[in-house]
Amino acid sequence: MNELRETLALLAAFAMIALASREIGRLALRTSLPLISGFLLAGIIAGPYVLGLIPEEVAQRLRFLDQVSLAFIAFAAGSELYVRELRGRFRSISRITLGNALIVPVLGAVTLYLVSDLIPFLHESGTEVRVAAALLTGAILVARSPSSVIAIVNEPRAPSRRWSSG
Repeated sequence: MNELRETLALLAAFAMIALASREIGRLALRTSLPLISGFLLAGIIAGPYVLGLIPEEVAQRLRFLDQVSLAFIAFAAGSELYVRELRGRFRSISRITLGNALIVPVLGAVTLYLVSDLIPFLHESGTEVRVAAALLTGAILVARSPSSVIAIVNEPRAPSRRWSSG
């Protein structure tokens, strides 16, 4: 019975987070930020490190949703690609790809290195460990950034844009 109660409580928390993320996404649109920024902010706030609505062990068990979501985003992005449209945009696509491959990891690594004093497991570490953690973070950010880029690029065509005026 406790397991059923726990499952129902988690489903209720998920429903509340989903509704909140929709509203926070609308607020993000009003401030000229992409809709996905509001969704990410809602997840950060509701996650185990701020409000703790979703416990850390549950968040770890739900990691597979990241992978499934990324697959859906990749399929959605693939369905939006038309060779005729891409030919005229090759230069800008090349710049974005190059920037994504160079700027994202460098900024991520530098940022993590600069704030490493604030991170408990890095606070007492030496420079070598901090540099290694920063470089690893930069590499991970490169792997994670395409899904965010695709979401931002596809957003102007999403029907949710109409909600920003309501």
